[in-house]
Amino acid sequence: MPNGERGTYLRIVESRGRPGVAVLPLSSSRVGLVRTFRYSLNEWEWGIPRGFGKVHDVRASALAELSEELGAAPDELVPLGEVAPNSGLLASKVHTFLARYSHMPTRPVDTDEVHAVRWITTHELRSEISSGLIPDAFTLSAVLLATLEGHLTGVF
Repeated sequence: MPNGERGTYLRIVESRGRPGVAVLPLSSSRVGLVRTFRYSLNEWEWGIPRGFGKVHDVRASALAELSEELGAAPDELVPLGEVAPNSGLLASKVHTFLARYSHMPTRPVDTDEVHAVRWITTHELRSEISSGLIPDAFTLSAVLLATLEGHLTGVF
């Protein structure tokens, strides 16, 4: 508890405490999205590549997720910051990155997880976010952080 005493509180520690990653792929003025089935929601969802950390090195985890979900490593990987996905329940933080590509890879290695890949314009991204078609919190967080850092324009 805040006063240092032990108490009862529900807390989930994911992936043995290794940090997760979420990566916003960018090529020219297009953003890469993957379509995956989210079992907890029982529905398909478009969002950025993400996953639980396989190792404690968040950069290595981000590169692994991109290779699995897009089929290629980026030309550049830029840290954006950390987000707390659900600080009321989850004992985790997720590291977000921007991945710059000179080309738009579309061949995921992990086809069991990723059903499709598409690259959309920032105008399309804005439209899909505002209409509720992209509700994924990691995607929304990475888009905001990338915009605030000046890496992404035309969304807000």
